[in-house]
Amino acid sequence: MRFQSYFNTAVALIQGYNGTMPLVHYLKQYFAVEKKHGAKDRKYITHLCYSYYRLGHALKELTVKERLRIALFFAEKTPGYWSGLYKPDWIKRWSEDLVERVAYVEQQYPIFSIQHIYPWKEEMSAGVDQADLCYAQFTQPDLFIRLRPGKEELVKQKLKEAGISFVEITSQSLALINGTKLDTVLNIDEEAVIQDLNSQRVQQFFPVDIAHSPIQVWDSCAASGGKSILAKDVLKSIELTVSDARNSILHNLQTRFERANLTRYKAFQADLSTSTFQPPETAFDLVICDAPCTGSGTWSRTPEQLYFFGTDKITLFTALQKKISQNIVKTIKPGGYLLYITCSLFKRENEEIVSLLLAQNKSLELVKQELLKGYHQKSDSMFVTLLKKQS
Repeated sequence: MRFQSYFNTAVALIQGYNGTMPLVHYLKQYFAVEKKHGAKDRKYITHLCYSYYRLGHALKELTVKERLRIALFFAEKTPGYWSGLYKPDWIKRWSEDLVERVAYVEQQYPIFSIQHIYPWKEEMSAGVDQADLCYAQFTQPDLFIRLRPGKEELVKQKLKEAGISFVEITSQSLALINGTKLDTVLNIDEEAVIQDLNSQRVQQFFPVDIAHSPIQVWDSCAASGGKSILAKDVLKSIELTVSDARNSILHNLQTRFERANLTRYKAFQADLSTSTFQPPETAFDLVICDAPCTGSGTWSRTPEQLYFFGTDKITLFTALQKKISQNIVKTIKPGGYLLYITCSLFKRENEEIVSLLLAQNKSLELVKQELLKGYHQKSDSMFVTLLKKQS
């Protein structure tokens, strides 16, 4: 009966949710009011809600209850706890192999196809495997941390002493179970940065032929500042400038940079999408533009965004990216670089923006471009391009 109660609570929460705030905040608000739910209750109800939205755009024709039962059948955890929600033949058909479970649901519901979860094949960047992407929506991504230079062995030792298991991806990159609590074990940002695996791999695109020191770097859409700390750790001698459209972000950056011992930098607030934007007087060797985007490469972490998504949002973000990229190109030194990044899987936000930049700025040349696919390795996906301004 307890699990039926969890199920009914999740159904009510889903019916009352409209996607205007992150699901994690919506659930926190509910649990803050409903004190009757203990830790285990919150865990199961949260699992049910997230499982529902992992079905993306598939089977929206069904009732919330019926769709939730199917979503739970696809979830990573065994449905043994939830056996009362199913007819006996469904439990018999549950398999560790997700493909087998999908095939069974396709038999029961001819309107269902795995590719309906993420249905915009024509919008995808080159190299995206739509079926693999859809299957990956049922897998919770890992938590990744990047170890700061000189802190590698210290961090690993602290994790071992705390009994926290991890997988060593590289000497500076570790994968942990999502939800692992680290703030009481590590000095976050000073010793290790919480940063997705492909976000860490952006360092492979940093230019290596800038001979002088210090290197002038502008993180133009700084957000949480992860790319700035990465640039400092990898490029070493840099003069850093950061900007963002929101003053609250810059305030948070100051706090984070203090924890990371990154104290020498310039910061300014600016909306880079406006025609009245005045670029800094300084010209830069490297401009990093982690552009605002749909975030479609991260939706296995936030599946509610997938559920409520419409392609009109691609149009909105593309217009924003065009304005931002054209404004920041003006600030690159001859011989300098633009590092353009999105966490999107859509070609209009990726290849088409780069093609437009190259067409409108003849001084730019393409150095390297890649879609870093994360859906097969329990991480986010990112599109990364390095452009050089000819001397």
